[in-house]
Amino acid sequence: MEEMGYESSQDNNAAQSSSADKVAFVLSGGGNRGALEVGVLIALLEHDIRPRIMVGTSVGAINATALAMNPTLEGAHWLEDRWRRVTRKALLPDSYLSMVRRLVSGESGLFTNKKLKAYLESQLPEGIRKFSDIKNAELYITAAVLHTAELHIFGLDRSDSIIDAIMASTAFPLLLAPWEYQGKEFVDGAVVSDLPIRVAVEMKASEVYAIDVGKHQSQKQKQRGVLRVIRQLLSATAYQRFLDDIGWASRLPQDRIHYLNINGFDEVGLRDFGHTADMIERGHQIGQEYLHQLSSRAHRQDEKAT
Repeated sequence: MEEMGYESSQDNNAAQSSSADKVAFVLSGGGNRGALEVGVLIALLEHDIRPRIMVGTSVGAINATALAMNPTLEGAHWLEDRWRRVTRKALLPDSYLSMVRRLVSGESGLFTNKKLKAYLESQLPEGIRKFSDIKNAELYITAAVLHTAELHIFGLDRSDSIIDAIMASTAFPLLLAPWEYQGKEFVDGAVVSDLPIRVAVEMKASEVYAIDVGKHQSQKQKQRGVLRVIRQLLSATAYQRFLDDIGWASRLPQDRIHYLNINGFDEVGLRDFGHTADMIERGHQIGQEYLHQLSSRAHRQDEKAT
């Protein structure tokens, strides 16, 4: 299987940029809605907006990792191709019968995470295993410590394992079992912070593009039963942390923080990858529209100045 695109550090324009131009992309969780993020990323890179910092949680951690290795339009198109090819079977293959078996046998998650881990390992290029192996952008992945609900930032320690970081960040409670790494158990980073803007600010980003593909209220209204209750509790915690993150964002000038929220596709189920192409197109459209608005605003300000 073709591996994640990787740009040679000899062509690392990001590393040569001044610290005054330290752009960060922050990617939220959202499961199969991660395809929406890909469309926005393509739009940003089409406009030569290139990140020096990538921050991601849950599915955003997967997208952030891929782009951090090759933060170019070519890298974004590689990621797009992977999304267009991926299937439910490759990531969450369990039948409903096996899900019931896992539940009654006391397993910690309805789905096995073995397939996801195998898929991710097949996509990483040889020689890229630790955060220190990525040279073209700073990569940070967030997860939640199970027993304390504290936000954990993988990548501060550059010897951290990339695969373990992603597995920890995507271990959504009930759906996937907590991921154990270095004596701690971790769950999905979106549990405590679905859009970890604070990480980008703490890492001295000068400008932040925060891409939010979460379902938010519409999801809570449509679901029923125990899963609805669990998601409501988790969302309440995440929302409070989101407000905290917005507080961190206020440390940047107003024109240096960009929040792109992509709605729609609420009817698409968690394991349904049949709408990926439409999601990528939708994300690309939203990204293009936002950047057009930025350009128009800047043009009007220039006219006023003259």
